[in-house]
Amino acid sequence: MEKMPVDAIKMETARKTIVAQHDKYGKTMGVNGCFGSSNVGQMSGFMPREIVRTIPNAFMRCPLALYPEIEGPSQVLLYDDYQVVIDGCEARCLAKALAKAGVKIDLSYALDEDFHLEKTPGPDFDEDKMKEITQKIMADIRKLSVEQ
Repeated sequence: MEKMPVDAIKMETARKTIVAQHDKYGKTMGVNGCFGSSNVGQMSGFMPREIVRTIPNAFMRCPLALYPEIEGPSQVLLYDDYQVVIDGCEARCLAKALAKAGVKIDLSYALDEDFHLEKTPGPDFDEDKMKEITQKIMADIRKLSVEQ
């Protein structure tokens, strides 16, 4: 999916968000988690919230409205300079959906594969483990921001 000129975006709040965030931070980063129904899916959904609370130019984005039929504030994702995707499991559904939409992903994780977590049914997960993994991802994000 190609991004349109900012002034061509119909939703005023999306236009304002893009301009304001780039004026303030220069470069922005979209951080997305899958929020699947398993333990690792739920964990991956909460991790971006922890990241954006710590890294000033990182923002949670909604990737669902990237498709042309839906114009919404999530089109802001197309204007981020970096993309981080945290999937819960090896299926990597979120990363695949963003790639299919033509979004370049800079950092991509699957919690079961990359951090050796066992995927189990249900929403419960170890919050201490989530915080530990989130710190590792934030270290990678800081390297990415410096290196590019």
